[in-house]
Amino acid sequence: MAANNRSPGTPLDRRPEARTFSVQDLLEAVARGRIRIPSFQRGLKWDRADARLLLESLHRGYPVGTLLLWEATAPAGEGRIGSLTLPAPAMENALWVVDGQQRIVSLARVLLAAEPDQDAFALYFDLDRSDFVIPPAAGRRRADPSRWLPLTVVLDSERLMHWLLEHAAGADSRPRRDTAVQLGRRLREYEIPAYVVRSDDESILRDIFKRINSAGRSLDDADVFDALNGSRSRSRPSTVAEISSELEELGFGHIEERILHRLLRVLIGLPVVEGARDEPPRLADAEAAEAYRLTAATASRIILFLRNDAGIAHYELLPYKQAFVTLGRFFHLHPQPSRRSCQRLARWIWRGALSGAHQGDTVSTRKVLARILRDSEDRSVDGMLEMIGPPPSLLPDVSDRFNFRFATGKLLTLALLSLEPRDLTTGERLTAGQLLRRGQAAHDPSALLQILPRRPGRNDEALQSAANRLLHPPAPGGVRRLLAGTTDEAMLASHGISEAARERLVDSDGAAFLKLRAEWLRPRVQAFFDRRAGWGEPDRPSIASLIIDDEEA
Repeated sequence: MAANNRSPGTPLDRRPEARTFSVQDLLEAVARGRIRIPSFQRGLKWDRADARLLLESLHRGYPVGTLLLWEATAPAGEGRIGSLTLPAPAMENALWVVDGQQRIVSLARVLLAAEPDQDAFALYFDLDRSDFVIPPAAGRRRADPSRWLPLTVVLDSERLMHWLLEHAAGADSRPRRDTAVQLGRRLREYEIPAYVVRSDDESILRDIFKRINSAGRSLDDADVFDALNGSRSRSRPSTVAEISSELEELGFGHIEERILHRLLRVLIGLPVVEGARDEPPRLADAEAAEAYRLTAATASRIILFLRNDAGIAHYELLPYKQAFVTLGRFFHLHPQPSRRSCQRLARWIWRGALSGAHQGDTVSTRKVLARILRDSEDRSVDGMLEMIGPPPSLLPDVSDRFNFRFATGKLLTLALLSLEPRDLTTGERLTAGQLLRRGQAAHDPSALLQILPRRPGRNDEALQSAANRLLHPPAPGGVRRLLAGTTDEAMLASHGISEAARERLVDSDGAAFLKLRAEWLRPRVQAFFDRRAGWGEPDRPSIASLIIDDEEA
């Protein structure tokens, strides 16, 4: 699948129209489906705090930047923005948002929501302090109903008047009424500048988008690719973000868009990352649709392999994410590998993680990708294994300082998971999905609990080691209390704790507890790594691949 790049320098037939939109007109156009937030645009990176800052800027009259809109045809459909579901009739002159999605989506979610507290971006205005705030507690609103103005009513002056009559009709509420009316007028009438580009030549739009992107805060490569190639039709998936969202349904966690974008590039025959001077690829509509579909299907195969063959049950536990991309080329060329190949690929995953070989830069990734051959599944795996090198002299140890952000922390977490930890309250086996939650796991999952608390001002290495970590949901009163009260030896062993170690915990002898736990865990962790990596096992391919047909001899 080849990229269809156009040389730069083509002028626009018509100059972009410079105009302004009042916030009221802008959001009315969004509600009618005239302004579209295309599926090929970037994923929403703003949160309610960013939306609050934007509203503050509008209220104060600060500049909020210029929008870039592309006038083009649009099919009928249904737009979804946060909690909003908006009609999107077919039209010839829809305005697709090329630059400004974050601002428009934030305004829509705050000001157009049907109910005051329905959207995760919901905001109120404190009429006494003239401040934008998160929704106050229901009790505070009931106690002083005229103080807290929901921003869902300010875009329509008639709705605002009805709210004021219902909640702030008394004479003593006059200052609040005046503040509310002034706020509504400032927000509705604020004018945002915009350029409207009219051209059927998408390569020109691509050039404009790239220049805007490089001149301001950089977008991810995946954002740019989606902006240039994502389908405006209703077919799915049509963005890298949609692929990531759909893959979450497999229970493997959230896969970063940058990794999926690299996977997509490899699958369509491009270098794994875009060079600084490279022009972003522009694919034909059918090619783009196939690229997204292929990426989603290949990523699903990788997930099944990692979970079923490599024993890695969650994306956050994958020590080096670049291996996901490398596996993508293999499963694209060999979608149904033999059991033996999967076994050897699992060794490749673990050996590269334990030795750090998967940590490599783009150059080393290209070298591994070059070893994956279209005409030979077995020689592909041979080449990948050869790139790993000998076993490391030192493997991650439970006495090492623990940090989940690093590969060693993830490897030690996998070793603890291999003990099949059980809930200390219910006795049920805990799964990676229960223990690792999106948004927490990237730095340190809340379920990787410290058994003994850290001491302020003291750099105690033992307290910072994996021996002081427990894979368990947070428990009232702490897990130390639960451990001390547990006499079920199988339950304790599922967390790497011997009866002797538990007794030291009961005696409040923390140092002895950590020492005994490390001694119990160490041989089991090392055996787990050895078993997964299979360093001492033969790496020959399947017997079937070694048999030469008489006609080929």
